[in-house]
Amino acid sequence: MPSDLLTGVLPRILQYLPATLLYWIVPSVLALFLGTLLCVVRVGRHNILYWLCTVFISFFRGTPGIVQIYLVFFGLPKVFYLFGLDIDDWDPGVFFIIATALNLSCFICETLRGGYLGVDRGQIETGLSIGYNRVQNFIHVIAPQTLKVAVLNLKNLEIDVLKDTSVAYTIGAVEILGSAKAIISAQYGTGQLWILGLVAIIYFVLCSLIEVGFTLASHRMERYERRYA
Repeated sequence: MPSDLLTGVLPRILQYLPATLLYWIVPSVLALFLGTLLCVVRVGRHNILYWLCTVFISFFRGTPGIVQIYLVFFGLPKVFYLFGLDIDDWDPGVFFIIATALNLSCFICETLRGGYLGVDRGQIETGLSIGYNRVQNFIHVIAPQTLKVAVLNLKNLEIDVLKDTSVAYTIGAVEILGSAKAIISAQYGTGQLWILGLVAIIYFVLCSLIEVGFTLASHRMERYERRYA
């Protein structure tokens, strides 16, 4: 069976590696943008927008991700239908990306908010006192300090998102695990443990690469901080 894995099963599984990476990268980019906007609202005044964002964040942080995926998959077409739009023919992966991006953005928001609140207020005031305007102060003082505090949690979030792509098959979006389950089903369970073990190794390698990437980014931020300290 091990030789069959390398010559037959592995290439078939790796065909869906791009789909897995797509279901990880696209929600991550969208969530970073949306999470930053949510963070800006959450650290601002306690107006109606603040409370709406708070409820939104609480919902997505307080309910299971798989439930959110089903809600988006089955509920979004009904919402669009109210406006005369039919999205039933959308690829299931689109619904998975939307649900994952919404979920992740809430966790990124709270991670960035924690990082922002951890920034020394004196450093922010110092930046303004040396002539930085608000945008320059954000770029050179607030953002680097926030990311320095938040980078560890961001790494953990990205690893979790990559692993959670394995549930995309539940709504018909085929990725690595979905392709493996199809192969196992076609072989009537033959070699199931070998195939699942192979999938585990693939995810382990991908998560290890994320670890390395964030470690390099963290070291780069430390060098940047020392340079401009």
